[in-house]
Amino acid sequence: MKKIPVGATIAHAYRFAFGHALEMFKAIWLPLLAQLAVGLLLTRRMVVFMTAMQAHDPSAVSLFGPLLLLIPLVLIFFFAQFTAATETALGRPPQTWFAFHFDKPMWRLLGGHLFAALALAAAALIMMLVLLVLSTGLDIVLKASPGARPALAIVAGLLLAAYFCVLALLSLRFLFLLAPINVAEQRLGVRQAWELSFGNFWRILLVVIAITLPIALINYAYVYALAGLPSIPQGASKDVREATELAWRIKELNIVADRWYLTLPLTGVLMLFQFGLACAAQVFAWRALTEKDASAPIADG
Repeated sequence: MKKIPVGATIAHAYRFAFGHALEMFKAIWLPLLAQLAVGLLLTRRMVVFMTAMQAHDPSAVSLFGPLLLLIPLVLIFFFAQFTAATETALGRPPQTWFAFHFDKPMWRLLGGHLFAALALAAAALIMMLVLLVLSTGLDIVLKASPGARPALAIVAGLLLAAYFCVLALLSLRFLFLLAPINVAEQRLGVRQAWELSFGNFWRILLVVIAITLPIALINYAYVYALAGLPSIPQGASKDVREATELAWRIKELNIVADRWYLTLPLTGVLMLFQFGLACAAQVFAWRALTEKDASAPIADG
């Protein structure tokens, strides 16, 4: 059984992201710019929708429609970048600065992820049904033996933790290797990604943490620097906590939209490096598992 070399994969990802940022920017800048523009519009519409929700305005439902129209656009622009970034990590950088990647590989990659999402949703639904059956059994036991409440609470917590752990395992095994298989082998690749990742869950998890945690920390740091932390009164009821969190979220989105000249460039830079890190790591791991050269031709050029 082949194993993903964790340290080498992480090192390659960071070398690629910093050493080939220009190639990555050349590959994704057009759809990235489009996604940022649509994202700004989506943020403004989200503020209107959430403000109406906060005021319990009946018209809030009608405001949700435009959001449903904008979200698919964001998704399409995202996968145009994902395809271009994966091809660049595979050693096939674009030959022009005006590459939009609205072609068959992009739609195939989008289709592969939608297919994987459906498989994950089906698995999540089945596990949820199992949890409901088990929770019904726990309720019966609790009614018969009220003194067992502490033990049953622990069991319920463990079952819920197991649910999320299994969902994380399925997600990483389906998705981590999907892009390089899909783009390089020109097929959906969901089954191949599942089979190829067998026995590598913990290694994949370590790689994912190493390439996503720094970007996530930077993102949260600048959001909290702009909007501050939500101030929830001690001992507040659930309704008060939810109202406070909603008000803080509206404040955050308003600041992000109003200071777009700061937030959009930073978001673009973070996305550029996240695509570089993620796609380079995925390609390196895929090559290591398929006995191909474990570094993209462009990586050390």
